[in-house]
Amino acid sequence: MSALSRRRLVAGLALIPLALLTACGEDSGADAAADQKTAAVETAYGAVKVPAKAERVVALGDTPLDSAVALGVTPVATLSSRGGDSAAPYLADRVPGITIVGTVRETNLEAVVGVKPDLILAASTTTKEQYDALAAIAPTVVPKAPEFGQWESETRVFGAALGKAAEADKLIADLEKRGQEIAARRSDEGTAAVVRWMPNGPIVMSSSLMASRLVKLTGDTLPAVADFTDKPHSDPLSLENLGKIDADFIYIATLNAEGKQALEAAKAQPAFARLGAAKAGKIGPVDGSVWSSGAGPLAAGKVLDDIEKLRAAA
Repeated sequence: MSALSRRRLVAGLALIPLALLTACGEDSGADAAADQKTAAVETAYGAVKVPAKAERVVALGDTPLDSAVALGVTPVATLSSRGGDSAAPYLADRVPGITIVGTVRETNLEAVVGVKPDLILAASTTTKEQYDALAAIAPTVVPKAPEFGQWESETRVFGAALGKAAEADKLIADLEKRGQEIAARRSDEGTAAVVRWMPNGPIVMSSSLMASRLVKLTGDTLPAVADFTDKPHSDPLSLENLGKIDADFIYIATLNAEGKQALEAAKAQPAFARLGAAKAGKIGPVDGSVWSSGAGPLAAGKVLDDIEKLRAAA
């Protein structure tokens, strides 16, 4: 956290009326009567006692929100998605009218207090300073940072916090089984690349990210250029280097109109036309908010939907 962000965090807490914090704690169960049922959840910042049945959940981030909704819980508030002013597009229809309490860069603490949460689910990237501020409002669950791209461990922690650990395990197992079944139905093994098209060229998504892992699970091999785990994507490739993403099938994600325009311009270039997937008409457009940014049971299910649909149509 930068010095500026830390000062804003402290200042934000200072601006929250003490009476409002106290009222929130009483409603949320943070200072509940001794006989109220609670459960302990292991988190990045130690064991946290959470309500046995939370009723007002705040999900700070796409994976917390995705996991909660997949488990049948509708949070009362969340953060806006990157570059947007509402929940991620693939989740927005599932949480109509949800209150937005900040962005992925900064949570509005006073807004969180205002929705009177009894449980806060936060991303594994939440710092200790941020955690302390949130924990002063309601029991806050921050999963331990998983291995790169391993969203499943976070969903399991959120499931435990919501009293739905078994359901979380089943969601993950069902997704694994579905991917294996898709692979079993294929008559041959192939290669596939997962890229996001930017105005200055395509970037290759890491083989460890959710979408790439699901592509591999369903029977495809990724190109060598995707074999890295220290960052989510490569630097932009020039048109002269497009051969590095040549594969039997290419999943192309765009996040905005500029990306779509850049892709259309690239399609007119001879280098693009020489790609095997382009020659065979095996290029599938996908939602970048899911394929390159999303993580959670619902996002994974959407990726598997796209794989089945696009590969069947190719």
